[in-house]
Amino acid sequence: MIKAVIFDMDGLLFDTELLYSEGLIYSASKCGIDMSIEETYHVIGKTTEDACEFYAEYYKDNPKIDGRILVDEQIKYVENILKTVGPKKKPFVDEVLQFLKDNDYKIGLASSGRISDIYNNLEKHGLKHFFDAIASGEEVELGKPNPDVFLLAAKKLNIEPKNCLVLEDSLNGVIGANRAGMKSIMIPDLIEPNEIVLSMVEFVGQNLADVILFLKKK
Repeated sequence: MIKAVIFDMDGLLFDTELLYSEGLIYSASKCGIDMSIEETYHVIGKTTEDACEFYAEYYKDNPKIDGRILVDEQIKYVENILKTVGPKKKPFVDEVLQFLKDNDYKIGLASSGRISDIYNNLEKHGLKHFFDAIASGEEVELGKPNPDVFLLAAKKLNIEPKNCLVLEDSLNGVIGANRAGMKSIMIPDLIEPNEIVLSMVEFVGQNLADVILFLKKK
């Protein structure tokens, strides 16, 4: 029985994944590297620390690139936008949150993002009051695709993992939810699901309105 719904943030609630990709491409260009958008997809759903480690290894043979500096410059680029104009909301965010609240579901958020960015984005759109618990990648040892941030969200909600439904846009997020013993629905943003992910999810939706239809059938 589904008692709680746990949201990812970037690419699901807010149209920020492309912004993070743009930030990486901009940061790499400052180092004289022509990074493709596909090369930014490697770290979708990962924590800042994991992204630093990934690019340190990815560019280990290129002395022009320091993984830490690359990601730090990306964060500066993104936060300048988030803190001023704020992120653009994805379709049906208000509708699904209100439906969940009206139907007595617990609502959580499990994001790889930094705590300051999570609260900034929610407060920019007046959404913070909907969430009963918020878990950040900064609070756990291992980021997605490990289950830690989802298990932390469930603990804060006081709901068993088996009674949680995770909404995700990333492959790493779906895998992490599966490892946490939770059901999941994928709403793709930049990356389409592969065969492994398709075997894990309840279904792949076009947008968050599909989640309302799914839960109405339960």
